[in-house]
Amino acid sequence: MKPVGTNILNLGRAIALPLVGLALATPAVAQDDEPLLEEIVVVAQKREQNIMDVPVAITAVTGAQIEASGIKDVFDLQQNVPGLIVGRSQTATTSNFAIRGIGSTSNNFGVESSVGLYVDGVYRSRQSSMINELIDVYAAEVLRGPQGTLFGKNTASGAINIRTVAPDPDTPNAFVELTAGDLGLQRLSAGGNIRLSDNAAMRATVFSSQRDGYVDNYTYDFGAPFIGVEKDVFNDRNRWGARVQLAYDNDDDFNLRLILDYAEIDEVCCAGISRVDALFAQDALTRGIVAFGSDAARSLDPSQTLVGTTFTTFPYEAYLGPLPPTVIQGVRFEDYVTAQDILPSSQNEDQGMSLEMNKTLDNGVTLTSVSAFRSFDTYDFIDVDFTDTALADRYNDASQHSFSQELRFAGEFGASSNWVAGAYYFQQTVKSNTRTTGGSDFPAYVFAVEPELTAFYTTLAGAGVPVTLPAPAGMYADDIVNQEHDGYAVFGQIDWALSENFIATLGARYTDETKKIDTVYTQTHNAGEPNFAAIVGYLLGVPGIGPEVLIPVTADAGWGAYQYAPFSPRDNVNEKLEDDQVTGTAKLTWYPTDGQMVYASYSTGFKSGGTNADRIWDYLSQTFDAETSTSMEIGYKGDIGERMRLSVALYQTDYDDFQAQSFTGTGFYLQNAGKIETQGAEVEFLWQVLDNTTLSGFYALSEGDYESFEEGVCWDAWSFHTQMDDPGLIPPGEGQQADEMPCNRTGGKISANPEDRYMVGLTQTFPVGAGEIFFRAEYNWASEFFTDGDLDPLTEADEIGLLNLRLGMNFDRANASVTLWGRNVTDERYYTTSFDAPLQLGRMNSYPNEPSTYGITFNKKWE
Repeated sequence: MKPVGTNILNLGRAIALPLVGLALATPAVAQDDEPLLEEIVVVAQKREQNIMDVPVAITAVTGAQIEASGIKDVFDLQQNVPGLIVGRSQTATTSNFAIRGIGSTSNNFGVESSVGLYVDGVYRSRQSSMINELIDVYAAEVLRGPQGTLFGKNTASGAINIRTVAPDPDTPNAFVELTAGDLGLQRLSAGGNIRLSDNAAMRATVFSSQRDGYVDNYTYDFGAPFIGVEKDVFNDRNRWGARVQLAYDNDDDFNLRLILDYAEIDEVCCAGISRVDALFAQDALTRGIVAFGSDAARSLDPSQTLVGTTFTTFPYEAYLGPLPPTVIQGVRFEDYVTAQDILPSSQNEDQGMSLEMNKTLDNGVTLTSVSAFRSFDTYDFIDVDFTDTALADRYNDASQHSFSQELRFAGEFGASSNWVAGAYYFQQTVKSNTRTTGGSDFPAYVFAVEPELTAFYTTLAGAGVPVTLPAPAGMYADDIVNQEHDGYAVFGQIDWALSENFIATLGARYTDETKKIDTVYTQTHNAGEPNFAAIVGYLLGVPGIGPEVLIPVTADAGWGAYQYAPFSPRDNVNEKLEDDQVTGTAKLTWYPTDGQMVYASYSTGFKSGGTNADRIWDYLSQTFDAETSTSMEIGYKGDIGERMRLSVALYQTDYDDFQAQSFTGTGFYLQNAGKIETQGAEVEFLWQVLDNTTLSGFYALSEGDYESFEEGVCWDAWSFHTQMDDPGLIPPGEGQQADEMPCNRTGGKISANPEDRYMVGLTQTFPVGAGEIFFRAEYNWASEFFTDGDLDPLTEADEIGLLNLRLGMNFDRANASVTLWGRNVTDERYYTTSFDAPLQLGRMNSYPNEPSTYGITFNKKWE
């Protein structure tokens, strides 16, 4: 079901114009009355402003709101922000952000985010450095739409700026919070100011969070037989961190803030659960076509365990007879069960230091300097086949180190005009060392699923040729990637008051970036596909063909690696990319009355090109070009009466050379997809119904389509189970094998983008003696959407509805509270990312999200 039309102009007529009329007819709130609606201060335009005066689609979730909603991290935060999607995949290191449907996954270490990520104004280049606990936060600001003028770097679809609570010598406050819950949850956080003098203060914050996982691991013992279960082992939580700050303010013309922070994650993450297994082609079987998938070979081995998620209700026995006992039947994806021989490990350390200084000069101009050093070190170890067959495993040891420096001048002129201008420098080094290793079951598995390769091996061995194994256990592939990034920018923006009611905004930014990448690939097998025709010719005695043609299969173990991209030889990469771009914005803001604002804006964004760090098929390009975005937006913000606050935004954003990332079944491939068109509408409201009753929420319409995407990834799982070709299939080009053919995805929807989302929250308080009882309910709903970039029909997720509840008591005299809470209390079992299982044919896996969780929280404050 869609709202009144999906065209941006029709939406504008249907929504914006009536709101303008409402704004004109609504009287202003009396200035001498105590306002019922809290003023929220943001820094979206590099200066402190009331959020209702900022002509940008922005949501600011304050620290008080984070506490009231029980938000623990950015995965919870997305439920309270229109247009924001935060996803997870293989590890805690590969989390990703999207705004209004556009983002970048982080599985390929060569990619940067399309969403600019900042903490206290300092840029974070690795998306997973943002996923730890949201503790002692003043506000999380989410800016939607291109922010290429003031934020600049990699903000083609928006920006997120998390602002922590600063030290204050005049407010010697402190807090401690304790939480316990199901799945063994234990969470502790504490923080507070330490007064050093009349002008200086220190603030320290610490946190720790531990919890069991919510996915079970099954194993089958053929000798007993019995099923062994490791309960709640995958997707646990083990995090801690600390932040120390020092602030000084001379109460005149100078202040500074020094921040040092450190955080760790060490978790068993993440489980990829089978949603469609690959015993045989299920849909094709109903038409009398028997086609066995990769799981069929695995199920015949009594040492293996297979969770048969496809066959909960399917009458397979009528076609094939009883399945082997190693197939665990009657299991659904919703049961959150998997079977892996190796538990994943995901570890990272995020640390840094920043110094912000502000100096007011004699002419009233403010000079701001923000300097920062940051590092992000990760180690991940995963079972890349996501089964309990020892096919392959992989570790990745990576690090990122960066330095950034921003200098800004800001001032005012005229009655209510202002300006800002500055320069920015960013430098980072990224290193990644990845090894993929074939497991003990890999040789037998390759023989079972590669009949042509097996026949060739058997023929050579039968002919007396001392042929080596095509895929021996222990075969390896190493990818060592070193990247150097340097960039600078100059920028400026002016807000010119044309009259008391109109402000014109003009801004521009020039960005110049240079990237160097040096990648060395080494592997067990160092040649490409053997020349089978020449080998056969030699065996048949064809004149002119010497015994040297046998060298690849007699002296080079792993010669079958040409069939598997993770082990196939690749040319080393040594590239240098240079990009420069001018981005900017133009806005017109109208204040029809006090407390009412209407704006129209045009803005552009930019993300520089890059290189593929993954081991992808050699016919694919190792580099990709810059991505640009152009957006038009109209919006309204206003307080309607004394109790209602409303924000509306209508937008259309086009992306050229969008940097699409697709999982090919063996690696993550980054390429320029062509053009994407997105459009939509967002409505946010806050209604103080009664003094002790508040309603809040949002509705977001987000439509996005590929206007051009000619070489996307094909529908592997759907094609196998139907035994029909992907309708977008393109014939193979020069140098491509049959299983490497791309598919045209032009006209398809973008993935990970529910077209319709809404959230409604109710807060109710009841005075009780020297305190109050409070109750909060939130319901968040999202329509169906594709969960993989290949848009395989089997990856389309159903609509999602999540209900969160909180009931507690505030003890005013003790300045403390106790809260009983539940998140996802209806136990919705859902997924947001899917993928074709590596090294397998027909299997579709998905990453599960948190089931229902419950707990109790005690919070104590000192002020």
